[in-house]
Amino acid sequence: MFIAIGYAIIDDIVLPDGTTHMAVLGGGSIHAAMGMRVWSDRVGLYAGIGNDFPPDLTGKLRDIFDVRGLYMVNAKTVRAWQLFETDGGRTEIFRSDPADFPLYNPQLTAFPQAYKELQGVHLHCGWNEVEKWVKFLRKFSDPFILWEPIQAEFLHENKENFLKILPMVDCISPNLQETKELLQVDDADAMLDEFIDHGAKMAVIRAGADGSIYAGSDGKHIRVPAVPVEAIVDQTGAGNAYCGGLIVGCAQSKDVVAALCQAAVSASFALEQFGALFPMAGLPEKAKDRFDLCMAELQRLN
Repeated sequence: MFIAIGYAIIDDIVLPDGTTHMAVLGGGSIHAAMGMRVWSDRVGLYAGIGNDFPPDLTGKLRDIFDVRGLYMVNAKTVRAWQLFETDGGRTEIFRSDPADFPLYNPQLTAFPQAYKELQGVHLHCGWNEVEKWVKFLRKFSDPFILWEPIQAEFLHENKENFLKILPMVDCISPNLQETKELLQVDDADAMLDEFIDHGAKMAVIRAGADGSIYAGSDGKHIRVPAVPVEAIVDQTGAGNAYCGGLIVGCAQSKDVVAALCQAAVSASFALEQFGALFPMAGLPEKAKDRFDLCMAELQRLN
């Protein structure tokens, strides 16, 4: 079983031309779980939804995931504006009351019994929650744990807190801009070296259209190309989906190169529609084709 621990939110998307896509399912944990779902049909969610969560979206989640870890919170669903700019930039503005956010934090005491045979976990939380979760999760078949820190915490003053967490998890994967803000370093290879020097087993920095860069505890760096798609519809959540694909790849195989390509393929599917969920029809065949292309290009680059 692979699970994502974190949050489900509702996105209201506004494009540069004024076109809107309202009430779209989002949240880093949902995107990550969908990235896992490309490679495994045993994917669960441990996340809270509000008492106004649309029933049709609940049904869609149930169709794709194991939702025994989905629970209802006595508050309105976390909701955010996603405002897109002509240059591809995106601004996220939360519409929900920040006072309600702690209500959605998944609790150790309510962890679903059904999820206690774990292969991999996407942990989307603040740095101060990682240690308790890792100690708790290691008891359940010692899963591969990837920590994707919450974006708002990428502040230089948090640097020491972040670095001390690195030896606890199996992988950390922020994006390039987040890492620049945290470390105050411009070179991606230097960023990765700092993570590894502070005890990270593996680290991957995601760089959007420029792909990603991996570093392992052996000091090896690997550049991973982005998987091309015919048309990019929405970049939201592609990084989360990348993390989900990487978790499954690392848990199921010792071939890190293959796992990195699985991650890139998962990200590519997230680009092709609005919202976290994408069609399952024909997905295994499409994923294999994209994986083969990614492997060939990665081997050429490295």
